Amino acid sequence: MMNYNVTKKQDSDFKEILKPVMRINGVKNCIIATMDGMPVGNLDQDGVIISATSAAVLGAITEMVKNINFGIAEKLIVETDFGKIIIEEVGDHAIIVLTEDNVNIGMVRITLKKAVKNLQSLTQPVPNG
Repeated sequence: MMNYNVTKKQDSDFKEILKPVMRINGVKNCIIATMDGMPVGNLDQDGVIISATSAAVLGAITEMVKNINFGIAEKLIVETDFGKIIIEEVGDHAIIVLTEDNVNIGMVRITLKKAVKNLQSLTQPVPNG
């Protein structure tokens, strides 16, 4: 395992944000990455690959949506024969969730919405003053 871009305290904070998502039956993995593809926190090799490719995919979809004037991409859900991959942009970061096929997607979306708010709170710059 490698620790990327964070202190031990930050790694702990990121894990706390992801815990409720990871508790959902059928969620296999949940990670945070920067929008330039760098993993955040303590990740194995799969996490590193997921971080890099997710950022590239989300960037391409965001650009496509912009080019065709079709609003703003909020999240990307990919369905495969193994399960689902959900990628949600949160400022300069993304939360990536990998699930089994039979996961309660509604529960994942509700819990992910809370995780997004928590990540926004954690990553917003603190005003000087």
